[in-house]
Amino acid sequence: MEISGQRSRAASAFLIPFTVVHSTVLVVIAFAGDALTDSSVQLAVAGVVIIGTIWVALSFDGELANFAALRDDMPEDVASSSYGTLFSKAPIGVFRVIGVVFPAVMVVLELMAIY
Repeated sequence: MEISGQRSRAASAFLIPFTVVHSTVLVVIAFAGDALTDSSVQLAVAGVVIIGTIWVALSFDGELANFAALRDDMPEDVASSSYGTLFSKAPIGVFRVIGVVFPAVMVVLELMAIY
């Protein structure tokens, strides 16, 4: 199951840029003051939020699709193990929906704060 570990590390790697982008935007919203009244600054911050979120959400969704494929292609000895049993029950479709809905809600809230 080495490939499972590789995919897990790849999915975890997307958490850092996601956190950095949204933390930076929240700091800008909190401390920018009058700078956010400038439409060009608003557009730049909104662009970073939207593009960064789309990039991370699509990449993370691709990793979840990889997990679904790995689950379907598990060798029999792994599928019959405790790990395989737990992995086969994972609601990956729900995770994929949450992986798009939650970031979308965050973007909407951040855009409301910017504008």
